[in-house]
Amino acid sequence: MKNTLLSTAIVIVAVAISACSRPGESGLRDSFAQQLAANRFIKDFQRTGDDLTFSGPGSEGGTAAWRVHIDSAVVEPSDDAARPYKGTVKSSWYVNEQLVQAEGPDSNLPIELIANGLSQDCWAFWVAATKRWNWE
Repeated sequence: MKNTLLSTAIVIVAVAISACSRPGESGLRDSFAQQLAANRFIKDFQRTGDDLTFSGPGSEGGTAAWRVHIDSAVVEPSDDAARPYKGTVKSSWYVNEQLVQAEGPDSNLPIELIANGLSQDCWAFWVAATKRWNWE
């Protein structure tokens, strides 16, 4: 009986520890916003919940007003011990309040805005060693 209780306690602690070490969707959303804010081609970045606004390169040149809405963020296990989780973010991008539609693999966003790994449907891997999302 003692061994069964001890084994059960060990399993519960192991499950609790692994659940705490799994990155969450809110952290993935935060990382996406930070990655966007770090883009050197944008200015006046603001975040209000899942809405991100900034000024940046327009689709046809010049500067435009942009709004990005994070539609969903999902974290799933991967088979790589060094990168044990894959995070996928789906978002809607608006330039001057007009939705920019992706066409197949093409985001139809200015190259400057996708240069750091973001687009309407993008992913990052959780790097176990640094405990951070990698968007490259």
